[in-house]
Amino acid sequence: MMNFTLGLSIFLMTSFSANASSPAPPLYESVLMIGDDHVAGSFGNALDAYLRTIAVEVNSIGECGSTPANWIGVRTSFEKANCGFWQRDINNQEKESAEVKSRSIYEEIAKADPDLTVIVLGTYMLKSSRFLKDEESSVEKILLEVEKARSKCIWIGPPQIKKEPYASNYSEGVKLLKKWVTKNRCDFVDSSQFSKYKGKGGIEYQVAAGTRWASAVIREIDKINRPSPREQQQLNIDPFFPGTQPMDKYPR
Repeated sequence: MMNFTLGLSIFLMTSFSANASSPAPPLYESVLMIGDDHVAGSFGNALDAYLRTIAVEVNSIGECGSTPANWIGVRTSFEKANCGFWQRDINNQEKESAEVKSRSIYEEIAKADPDLTVIVLGTYMLKSSRFLKDEESSVEKILLEVEKARSKCIWIGPPQIKKEPYASNYSEGVKLLKKWVTKNRCDFVDSSQFSKYKGKGGIEYQVAAGTRWASAVIREIDKINRPSPREQQQLNIDPFFPGTQPMDKYPR
């Protein structure tokens, strides 16, 4: 626990020190982050800490061993994982269990009413080519629910992994997932470009590797959040000043 705390402290200091003297107003009122083991680990903790700097309320939930089908209730069994359930709620209270606590994307969106939804799923759908393709409709249903909520959407693809059979289907899986996500009007962050596996068991990232991956993903999210030149002109803002995008840019 001490190693994680130290790693997260260093990550936060290096990531946000440049803006510490002039904190920007929050970009979002409510952010919902859902995902698998990676949300419950060092990556998710670092990303959750960042999201709390750009939003009034953040609810982060990790169901270990989950795929998109688990989140819409189509699939009730979970892949074998080294953890069960993790959550950091809107009050910044952490909840953790060795047992999986199945959650529904429909219920979580209804409760959070998010104007940003961050999805960290894809690793466990790489079990086989057939298993992967069976998940397409579940991905689409999740994204349809996000769109119905009029929430901005960011899907963070799976990082590089070593565990088989998932690793053998990694390239094919990332390519298909990106296609499905972008087709459904959700921004896709390709973690294959920013992650390098170092950990145990072939899926779980150690603290340093997980926070490095998170730091790279955060830079990509910042690019997504940045107003376009046309928006900058309409809003009459300095394009180089961070955090100037108004919270009502994405009408509810």
